[in-house]
Amino acid sequence: MSTPEPKPDDSRPAPKKKIKFSFFEPIAGIIFALLATFIFYFYPQIITIVFIGGRLIPTFDAEVIQSLWLPILFWVILRVGVEIAFLIERRYTQRLALVALIGNILVIIATFIIFVSDRIVYWEYIDFVHAYFANVAAWFGEILARPNLIILVVIVVVLIIESINVIRKGNKSKDKDTEDKKTKEA
Repeated sequence: MSTPEPKPDDSRPAPKKKIKFSFFEPIAGIIFALLATFIFYFYPQIITIVFIGGRLIPTFDAEVIQSLWLPILFWVILRVGVEIAFLIERRYTQRLALVALIGNILVIIATFIIFVSDRIVYWEYIDFVHAYFANVAAWFGEILARPNLIILVVIVVVLIIESINVIRKGNKSKDKDTEDKKTKEA
């Protein structure tokens, strides 16, 4: 005895899978933002360079960093706020894309305020790097003497990539929601 084949008109379309992300990604983002801010603000001397003579020179000037407490606080609050929005939404939506885009733009502004000035870099570090690379590759020494700009570029690029990714997935999710509504109406 054979079972009858289902007719195409009788079957309902399978529901489309929503684009979701892991619950732990935003939690890891919150932990990383808080930990990085804590270390950068209270212990910037952890990032050091070792002289051949064994003398340690900090890369960043702790007093200057601590004078930037307001933009650093603004930065961490915005970053944690964006991650909380991810936790609340639990899937990519256009609303989440808008929140992430606005939050990331404001984080980039705070990042520029914190890292664009060379006074954040300890002067002895700059002198050492210039002297060390003066005869070999001065251009490379110039790059290494500005670790603040390297960090700035990395943060901005990561936030731009995250924003593009969230917007792309939010639009893809919107397209799937539109298709689901059209399928239900038909």
